[in-house]
Amino acid sequence: MEKKYSFLERLTSDTPAFFKKAQIFGIGLATLGGSLATVPGIPAKIPTILISVGTSIAAIAQFAVKQSESDNSPKQ
Repeated sequence: MEKKYSFLERLTSDTPAFFKKAQIFGIGLATLGGSLATVPGIPAKIPTILISVGTSIAAIAQFAVKQSESDNSPKQ
């Protein structure tokens, strides 16, 4: 049976490797959007989209929880 995690437990629990990479990617997108926001001549819509997509990816990836080995595994 799966354990139900509270909001605080999900934030503080260990994150799987794939989702750590997704967090880094999301933070990179948000940083790129922030950098492009200072460049004159670029439409404001592009940095806004990059920042919002990047922060969304990083925030959602934080809620992934690494599953521990269950005690119900078959013994050999």
